[in-house]
Amino acid sequence: MKFFDSPTMRETIHRLLRSQMALKGVDYNSLSQRLAMLGVAQTATNLRSKVNHGTLGAQLFIYIQFALGIDDLELDGIKAIYQDVENDLKLQAADDISRSAATVEEQLLTTNPPQNS
Repeated sequence: MKFFDSPTMRETIHRLLRSQMALKGVDYNSLSQRLAMLGVAQTATNLRSKVNHGTLGAQLFIYIQFALGIDDLELDGIKAIYQDVENDLKLQAADDISRSAATVEEQLLTTNPPQNS
């Protein structure tokens, strides 16, 4: 069985959950306690890791929505976050390519200095 894993979606989930937590004024300890009241055992450290990496299962995601008191998931908002993440990742990739090209050029100039005629 092949699992689908998207860096863009991981970051989207991270940003979505962090913004929801911030809007509700909930930290990881409080989220852990709220989940425990729903019968879901997750330590604050475990939640922090899962949210920061955007790697959590659908069941935990839904339980987090319950724990935060989120009644409606606005797909338009999630799509907007997803598009922002895509754009950010494209810009990051372009920056990485530019830095790599500059490094290669610098190395070439260092190992093969221009010859004066």
